Amino acid sequence: MIGVFLLLVVLRMPIGFSFATAGLLGVALLRTLGGGISLLGTVPYAESANYILVAIPMFVLMGQFIFNSGLSSELYDACYKWFGRFRGGLALSTVGACTFFAACTGSSMAAVGTIGPTAMHEMKRFNYEPRFAAGSIVSGGTLGILIPPSIAFIVYGYLCAVSIGELFIAGILPGLFIALMLALTIYLLCLRNPKLGPAALPFPWKEMLAAGQKVWWVFLVLGVVLGGIYAGIFTPTEAGAIGAFIVFIILLLMRRMNWKTLVSSLKDSAVTTCMIFTIFIGAKVFNVFIGLSGIPLLVTTWIGGLPLPPLAILVIILIAYVPLGCFIDSLPLFILTLPVIFPVIDLLGINPTWFGVLLVLMAQISLITPPVGMNVYVLAGITDVPMDQIFRGAFPFLIAFLIALAILIAFPQISLFLPGLMM
Repeated sequence: MIGVFLLLVVLRMPIGFSFATAGLLGVALLRTLGGGISLLGTVPYAESANYILVAIPMFVLMGQFIFNSGLSSELYDACYKWFGRFRGGLALSTVGACTFFAACTGSSMAAVGTIGPTAMHEMKRFNYEPRFAAGSIVSGGTLGILIPPSIAFIVYGYLCAVSIGELFIAGILPGLFIALMLALTIYLLCLRNPKLGPAALPFPWKEMLAAGQKVWWVFLVLGVVLGGIYAGIFTPTEAGAIGAFIVFIILLLMRRMNWKTLVSSLKDSAVTTCMIFTIFIGAKVFNVFIGLSGIPLLVTTWIGGLPLPPLAILVIILIAYVPLGCFIDSLPLFILTLPVIFPVIDLLGINPTWFGVLLVLMAQISLITPPVGMNVYVLAGITDVPMDQIFRGAFPFLIAFLIALAILIAFPQISLFLPGLMM
């Protein structure tokens, strides 16, 4: 049935329907056809009526408000005026803009799709090497699924019964740390070869301050959303609704909210939410089949009996996510594998919040890893840079991600320090 699922995906059937078809056939083979069909009647309501998952459409709506109103271009402009004077400064600006945009939307592909065209145009205008420029864009865009609010954390927390609030807070320091690693990579590459990213002319302080004042909303939204969760004032689900409402009010005050922006944001949010929930529903049917097959118990027993320390088993599990993530997007990948993998993590006594951060980082890495790096596909579709050049440009940043992963494994406190303060 796993083979059937992969075949249907290759044949370009939507992933949610591929999950449901393979799961229905599997349950029919192991039990009865009636049992499989009954799942199609009960699972859609059980999954879509879950209160925790209401956070997904709310955070998606918040991101769509920012995207459709044009606020994201002002965010890049502010980063450009602050960092453009340095060698590789436009690439640094791109990482900075993607970091802030990702923190507001939780979507990597949205960050690449929004920041990418503007960043690529500006870097070409200042004679940046196209491959280097493209690599900085797709790498900076990956921060969207690690820096909270993150849909990936919501999915992981829901599937594994881990506090989503804790996961959000745990992602802050690793996200900022990886942003610094990407910035260091840009600096070292430009130090070795200045032609990759020549410095732009510096802007007057007056213009820099004016540009910074235009992005005050970023700090307000982050402060309210993350501060409210950290202080225990509201849940992550409520934070999504509050964040979307605050952005809506900000757009009204800035006179950026019109009928076209509102309709486009609601429509795009509905389409994205339906896609995500269809995957959830189909995957639930498939996971029922996986449970009936006995695979989770078999894998847990086998891995638990390996003559290896827990840390070595953890590394093996994380490495396995790299090739898997090259062919399956992070959301269906989590839904497909966690019912099998998480019992092993629980058995080994590994902190589930720490594992969640590492797992989302592996999903980040897969977004720029060939042959199916989703961020690369998005950028190739909206610019004229060939896909193979983008993959080559992303390679040095891939090394930076792997170094960051090793450091986060060696020092779990980076991920667990802030959640520990919430206790």
